[in-house]
Amino acid sequence: MTTSLNAALARLDQDASLGADAGHVGRIARLRNGSASAEDWSAAATHLLRIDPAMALAVLEHALNTHAREATLHYLKGNALRMLGQAQAAESSLRTAIAMQPAHADASFSLAFLLREQGRMNALVEVMLDLWNHAPRTLQSDQRILFFLCECGRYADAARLLPALLAAYPDHVEIARRAGEVAMVLGQFEDAGKHLRRALALNPHQPSAWLRLAHTHRFSADDDPDLGLLRSARARTDLDADAQSAIRFALGKALDDLQRFGEASEVLAEANRNWRAARPWNPAAFLASVEKPLRPRAVAQGKGEEGVIPLFIVGLPRAGTTLLETLLSCDSAVRSRGELNWIDALAARLDDKADAATVQAAGSLYLRQLIQDDAPARVYIDKNPLNFRYLGLIAAMLPQARVIHLKRNLCATALSLWSQHFAHEAMAWSYSFDDIARFARGYRKLMTHWLAAPPLPIFELDYETLVSDPDTAIASVRGFLQLPAGSAPANATSTAPIATASVWQARQQVHTRSIERWRRYAEFLPALTEMQTMSSPSPAGGRGLGGGW
Repeated sequence: MTTSLNAALARLDQDASLGADAGHVGRIARLRNGSASAEDWSAAATHLLRIDPAMALAVLEHALNTHAREATLHYLKGNALRMLGQAQAAESSLRTAIAMQPAHADASFSLAFLLREQGRMNALVEVMLDLWNHAPRTLQSDQRILFFLCECGRYADAARLLPALLAAYPDHVEIARRAGEVAMVLGQFEDAGKHLRRALALNPHQPSAWLRLAHTHRFSADDDPDLGLLRSARARTDLDADAQSAIRFALGKALDDLQRFGEASEVLAEANRNWRAARPWNPAAFLASVEKPLRPRAVAQGKGEEGVIPLFIVGLPRAGTTLLETLLSCDSAVRSRGELNWIDALAARLDDKADAATVQAAGSLYLRQLIQDDAPARVYIDKNPLNFRYLGLIAAMLPQARVIHLKRNLCATALSLWSQHFAHEAMAWSYSFDDIARFARGYRKLMTHWLAAPPLPIFELDYETLVSDPDTAIASVRGFLQLPAGSAPANATSTAPIATASVWQARQQVHTRSIERWRRYAEFLPALTEMQTMSSPSPAGGRGLGGGW
């Protein structure tokens, strides 16, 4: 036996003496005397993986000398290698396990997670679809594959599985709701409405289904069946608080479509008040980041991927980031990845003292998630608007990046935020006008800081300019990105998946209806009109189109 294997068995002996597993003693004896089965080796390796992957690898390499055709041992070896940072070897072992046992779900998912870490999303889809084709048809297995594809943003691939799932499980609420969500993201609004209504008929305790239903179409008549459904749901007393909040946000949207601004104000005020009472915003962390924004002293060396421009569209949410992304993405030279959460995650792991190697590694990790493994492009968009908090970090990690700062009248933005339900913690400030104003002041202070000495090239664009004259606006943005003029129409409609709150608006032709929408609410929402006093000139430092913000 090798030294490493002896050390692993000694560790197993130690755990057995502590009573970790009643079967440990006999198993270790078999491992030592050469009579161990593949199951013995598998159990030992599984135990060691929790405490020491290197020891687990030593056990598995020895086991495979005598059990080379055991798929689970190759799977466990792949996990050990992955935990040890040996990605290429891990992939090889996991693919070996799958080749031996194509329905090995755990090996397939482990490989898929590895590929996702590397940004190889097309390869990930191939693994999941191969598993779908080989695994026994069970609800648990089918849901696991479907939900993972959606989690990875592969909605078109998930849609390929849904007809079979809907046929097999016509009364399953999770599948019906997921079918509605996928159809929404893909712009198939009629299908989305059908699936969401089915899901709500099966189980009305689904906040997200109520919200999405209201965004499947523009309400134009009082006898719209969905309006009646929402009014009836609001009157129910058997639904939990989250569902009731979602119903009120959805009803508020419908009433706004119907230009019933007074009633919409009442319903939305109730929705916001109830949600905020249960989940108040703590501004401390945000305000601290405004006073001392993250900007590592070290900077990544080189220009990253040759010829690739990471483009960050930032600003307040609901300022038109999805619209701009959609218009730019009509060009094959531009690829959007939607709203990525990677910059926020990396900011939590880095500080101002991070060295150049750490900063460079973080930038490389982010680029893998941005570029992925589909057809190459020149510009890759991350439209997470809250990335304005991290422009110093972005500049350190990705010196080749560019930024578009999208601005919009604050009253219009505030109403749009207050009218929309965001079910994640980063948007906890959007449920009262006081909190929105406080967040907006911090945002403006931070953007003033960045624009005074831009860490990256920044192009400033007003939402009002974008919707009033999209041709000129997009031509100017393309010039900023050094893309050739006229290769894509500025007012085209993209068919790319859209998984954000603006999914309905971004599928429509560009219009100016929303510019003055807030004025229709002025008499009902005094706190909204008070925000007019926060207007200020745009700071110097960025290029662009438009005036104050």
